Parts: sequence; structure tokens; C-alpha cells
Amino acid sequence: MAATPQSVTDRDSSGDSMALMQELKRRRVFRVAGLYLLVSWVMAEVADVVFPALMLPDWTITFVILLLMMGFPVAMLLAWIFDIGPEGIQRTAPRPGAAAAHKKPSAIIAYALLLIVAMLILGAILLAPWKSWFGGEEVGRSSIAVLPFTNLSEDSANDYFSDGMSEELINLLTRVPGLQVAARTSSFSYKERNVDIRQLADELGVETVLEGSVRWAGDRVRITAQLIDAESGYHLWSETYDEQLANIFEVQDRIARSIVDALQVTLSGEETSEQALAAVTAPTRDVQAYDLYLKGRDILRRRGEQNIRVAIELFQSALGRDPGFGQAYAGLATAYVLLPTYADESPEEAFALASEAAIKALTLDATLAEAHAVLARINYANWNWTDAETGFFAAAGLQPGEPMPHHWYSHLLRAAGRLEAAMDEITQAYELDPQSAVVNAMLMATNTLLGNDEEALAFATAARQLGFAQPQGDYTGIIALRNDDAAGAAAAFSSGGPALDLPLDTARALADAVLDPALRPGFLAELEGAGNAGIDPPEMLLILLLLDQHDAAFAQAQRLLAAPTIDWELALFWLPEAAGFRADPRFAVLMDSIGLLDYWKRYGWSDFCERSDTGASCR
Repeated sequence: MAATPQSVTDRDSSGDSMALMQELKRRRVFRVAGLYLLVSWVMAEVADVVFPALMLPDWTITFVILLLMMGFPVAMLLAWIFDIGPEGIQRTAPRPGAAAAHKKPSAIIAYALLLIVAMLILGAILLAPWKSWFGGEEVGRSSIAVLPFTNLSEDSANDYFSDGMSEELINLLTRVPGLQVAARTSSFSYKERNVDIRQLADELGVETVLEGSVRWAGDRVRITAQLIDAESGYHLWSETYDEQLANIFEVQDRIARSIVDALQVTLSGEETSEQALAAVTAPTRDVQAYDLYLKGRDILRRRGEQNIRVAIELFQSALGRDPGFGQAYAGLATAYVLLPTYADESPEEAFALASEAAIKALTLDATLAEAHAVLARINYANWNWTDAETGFFAAAGLQPGEPMPHHWYSHLLRAAGRLEAAMDEITQAYELDPQSAVVNAMLMATNTLLGNDEEALAFATAARQLGFAQPQGDYTGIIALRNDDAAGAAAAFSSGGPALDLPLDTARALADAVLDPALRPGFLAELEGAGNAGIDPPEMLLILLLLDQHDAAFAQAQRLLAAPTIDWELALFWLPEAAGFRADPRFAVLMDSIGLLDYWKRYGWSDFCERSDTGASCR
């Protein structure tokens, strides 16, 4: 049977392919490819370990992998052209007597396809999660979310106790090196929500979930805890404890140890779970003091003057039963330092009480990050900027998963006019604790200062829905003015806020005067005629800034800044509406008088100021 043109072409193509494969072997291209793959994998693994330790960003690892992939075809081309022998690097000679099949278009296309396939395989090995097949993945699980334990007691008012049980377990587990624990509020946002464990774990970014229940009757408590693998949904460990209430701390410790053992957490060095938790001691041996402390914590989170005052009483009652209860002193310090923000309370007196409580807390336990953060907050309120920076750094280092140091540090940055840095810090706090009412409120305020009105209103709504008690009418009123909404601004300015809380008639007149400059002289004359009745100095400062009354605003600011003042008054200077005020040379002099120029030179300039021949110029 005569050969057809098609059959001849097929035989030629097959022969060309075989010749190409033989030529690839002869030129040792496959050997170089295998060696390149091995070296690339080792380099990727080294980068994966070393780069995070050097605090390099995550993208640098991806960049190394892409470079390795791009280098692969270059290595293959060099392997084809050159050979390494006893005489050194030499150009590879063609095989004697062989047809140059590899130079045909079909062979060139085949070689290119082989290169592409090899590059894809290399990228998959370096980037895919199953690179652990080659030994890259650690044994065990390293992240957990502790859900709020269900209160099975007859009295629903005992929720604070079951919640406190979960919170103390979170605090214990965060002390274990190598274990990542979801923030309290993030975990607690799933309270009484029927969400699949797999979905919950995916949203929180954890591998395991701890859930349980507490039944409290008289002096006995039954605690059930179960650890669930998020991927499979199966239980890794489960236990029920029937104990006297007095043994509650021992039960918490046993649960924490069992969890670490069940997770097979890879701890630092040769440290075992027992060693990691050995330094943790019961915060108090008085169960009633502990109960009072948990109640104080629960109500303090709601903020507002009345809630803070009740929390202070509860912490003091706990300390009355156990004067050595360091965490109760830390809670008391936090309550005192917050009080001037929410109540008509002397900052000097409140801060003195807060400082005393924080120092007592650190005397009892120097690792209490909360107490360090309180002292840092007092330092920046007193314009001791350097000490405040150091204190917030210490607090964040002692408890890296705690959002409060980032939240409070954002207050300092906001007061210093470093709004972008403030946004970075409060965003870190939000990522650690997205369900925190106060963090959402701070995001609202910072976005208002940056002019991000839509984001600000969204966070204001979220803060209210999460139970934030302090009205934010000053900020929402300013946003209304930016949208020429006089009625909305008047309603907001009369609803309350840390910087402005006016009678409705005054609020209406102010909104009209801001939007219509012709009305400003009459409004100011009316205020002066009434002796500024019902308007305190910080409120008057904001009114003057909104009305572009710079001379009067500087006089008011100088009176306010004659002594340290709480931070939201300083934040007023960084509103977009105060740009003309900042551009006045007197503003830089004013900032120098409270130590901000030295602070800017050491830690970074305000977003609105820069170094000049006269010290600083702002806009």
C-alpha cells in the first residue's frame, strides 16, 4: 500500500520529536531543569522563613518566586547552548552526522511548549498550598476562636459570667507562643447566631473553634467545652467539668492546657504547653471579687458616663474583697482615664486616680498591657509625647493581639495631626476587633477629619448598632454642613457630642451662619450679647473655626492650651474646615507651645505641616 502524504508527515513529526528529546538529553537540559527546580524550592522556603523575621512585606516572597519563574527559561536556554566540562564552559557542538531536526519549526514549537509547561509546574510547586508535600507544613494547628459560652443558668442576667469565662480563656490562650487567637469582640459577634462552624472559621481566619456552655447554680458550676476542627467539623476534644465555683480558675487552666495539647501547637524552642501556661496564675482567689470584676468589665465596654461610674464602683468592690487583684486595678485605671471624655469630670483628678490604679496594677503584675496603655494615655493627655509613644509601644508588645493600645495610640496621632498614621493604627484595632463599638466610633471621627464622609457615616451607624452610648452629633453635624444640610446639622449639633452640644435654637442659627457668611456677624453678636451662655470654651472654639473667625479662634485656643487638655480639642485643629486657621503663622507657634514641633521632628511630621526656616509651616 502506497504511503499517503499525511502518513509521511506523521512519521516525520514523530521522528522530529524523538530527535528533539534525544538532543535535550544529550545537552543535559533535563538535568539542569531538575537542579533548577530543587534550588528554586529551597530558595522559596528560605524566603518564607527568613523574610517575615526581617519584617519584610508579604509581597517580597511572591516577588522572589516570580523572579525564579522568569529565570527558568533563561536557564534552559543557557543549558541548550552551553555545556560545562573539564575544559570549562563551552558552546555545545551539534551531534556529528545528525540532521538539525531541532531547528525545524515544529521542534522549536515543541521546545517552547515544554518550557511553558515546566514553568507552570515550577510555579505550582512554589506557590500552591500543597508545597507541604515536600515537607514545608508544620504539624498541628495554630489558630483558634473562642466563642462566647452559652449561659444555661435559669437567670439570663448571668450572661456576664459565661462571657467572662470565654474571655479569660482567650486571655490564657493568647499567652501561648505559636497560637493565634481571634479577638474577643470578633468572636463574640457570633453570640446567639446560628452560623455554620466552617463559615464562622473562614470569616475569622482560624483553623479551630472552641465552644461551650456554663450552668451556674448556687456554689456549683458545670462547664462543658468542646474543640472543633473547622475543616472537617469533627470534635478534636470535649470535656465536662462539675466543680465548686471556688475552683473556677483551676477549670479555666485545665481547659487551656487541654486545648494546647489537642492542637499540638508548635511552641517556641523546647517549650511545652505546661511551661507556656505555668507563669499564668489565678487573678484572684476570691470568687465574689472575680464576679464583681466580670460585671465591671461587661458594663465598661458600653461606655457612657453612667456605665463608667457603675464600672468604677464594681471594680472598687472587687478590690475591697481582694486588694491584690491586679486586673481589677487595671480595669479601674481604664475607667478613670475614660471618665473625662464622657462626663463633666476634672481631667486632673480623674487622671491622678487612673495613674494611681495603673501603678498599683503594674506593681502586682508588670505584664498588664492595659495598665501600660493607661499610663501612656495620661502622658499624651499631659503632652508628654515621647513617654506616651514609649508606653503605647510597650503595651502593644506585651499583648500584640489586643486592640486597645492601637486604638488609644490612634488618639495621640490624631491629636498630633498625623491623621494617616492614626487611620493605620485604628484600622489595626478594627482588624483585631471589628465588632468594637468604640473602635467603630473612632473610625467615624478619623474619617470625618480626613473628609471621608461616606465612610464616617457608615462607621457612625455601626457604632450605634453596636451599642456605643456617646452621641456623635458634632461630627455628623459637620458632615451635614458639608452637604449644605442646615436642618440636619442643627439636629445633630443639638443631639450631643464630645465637642458640641447646643440648644436647638442656637444650633439652627449656627448652621445657617456657617452656610451663609452674611449671617455670621449677627450670630456672633447675639452670642456675645448673651455672654456665650450655655457654651463651654471647647464648643466656642469649634464654633469660631466653623465660622472662619481666626483671630477670635487663636485667642480661644491660647486660653484652652494654657494647660494640657483632652485630645479631641486638639483634633479640632485638623478639620478640613480649619485649613485657613492652620495656614496662619500663629498656628505653628501655638503647636510649638505644646511640644508638637519637637515631637514631629522626632517621630514624623503632621500631614499638614512641614519644616521651614521659622520652624514649621502648615496648611
